[in-house]
Amino acid sequence: MLLIGLARQALSQKQSPASPNAGMYDNRGMSTTSLMTFVQFEHLPDAPGKRELIDGELIELPPLDFEHSRIAKRLYHRLLHQLPESRVWLEVGYRVAGGWLQPDVSVTWPDQLMLDRYLSGPPMLAIEAISPTNTASEIERKLTLYLSEGGAEVWVVDRKRQSMSVYRKAEGIVLRITTTAAYNSAQIGVTIELPQVLE
Repeated sequence: MLLIGLARQALSQKQSPASPNAGMYDNRGMSTTSLMTFVQFEHLPDAPGKRELIDGELIELPPLDFEHSRIAKRLYHRLLHQLPESRVWLEVGYRVAGGWLQPDVSVTWPDQLMLDRYLSGPPMLAIEAISPTNTASEIERKLTLYLSEGGAEVWVVDRKRQSMSVYRKAEGIVLRITTTAAYNSAQIGVTIELPQVLE
């Protein structure tokens, strides 16, 4: 069953879209430091876990658990069967709005730009699998950046609720579709059977 709703804020106002999961995540595992530039960010020493740079703020998350990685891997392989290998990526980063976003799985635009050795701008499709350490505000910030900077769709996979929320732009408004079954993206040209991903 598909539940279709409109987020309350327009992207043109640069406000965060409504989150279907607001309030269900705690702050464990998320730490921040003072503001930094991308040059400072790319010279940070290696550390375990995942790092992103959003509005100059360093976001650090612990290493992914096995279930999170398994879901990301299944999504990646299902997309590989439907799209060229050169466009489907697992844990690759993008320079977005002066920062750095690293979705769990992504599909680049056919003409995705490169800037100083990095993919520039948001991917056509960004997929984020929710972990217990994610916060609602973190997900909303990333959604806003992906879509306001030119991404076509963002999929947020929630293993706890066995669902996936799809966000896409429609005349400056964010459209949200939540499914527990199959989802077909005509724009990207892929179909995902969610139960097979989350089983």
